[in-house]
Amino acid sequence: MASMGYQNVKLVYEQTGQGRLLTRRSDGTWVLDSFALNVLTYMAANTYDYPNPTGNEYKPSRYYDGGWRKIADAFGLLRFDASLAEEVGEETLAEQRRNTARTRISRTWAQLIDKGLIRRYKGAYLGGNAGYVLMLGDEAENREVIENAKNLL
Repeated sequence: MASMGYQNVKLVYEQTGQGRLLTRRSDGTWVLDSFALNVLTYMAANTYDYPNPTGNEYKPSRYYDGGWRKIADAFGLLRFDASLAEEVGEETLAEQRRNTARTRISRTWAQLIDKGLIRRYKGAYLGGNAGYVLMLGDEAENREVIENAKNLL
């Protein structure tokens, strides 16, 4: 796994430097959407670079299908304090945390799609996660990445 995503993460920061992850606050000021940056960076770090340096012909480059749960676990979004669990109930609190994490990550994916930074390649299905192609290069490179995904999936 160490060979995955290094170049992709560098491209995420290039996109960030171009202002592609800025969002407008209600008062009109532009700020960096740090959660979107974290989600995109996680996805980039957990996908193969393009072109794939490992020679793995079974996994497309810049293709994330790890699902919201892996991101939530990595970010600690599902953890809670034991004293709060005693107050509210552990199962109730765990369900609330899962729902909040799923909603927050799904909304972030929708924002990243709107900004043209990811593209949903396949929808989620029973027992499987949705798949996203990271659109981190120029137009020609992004077309090649999509073609790579078509050929391998």
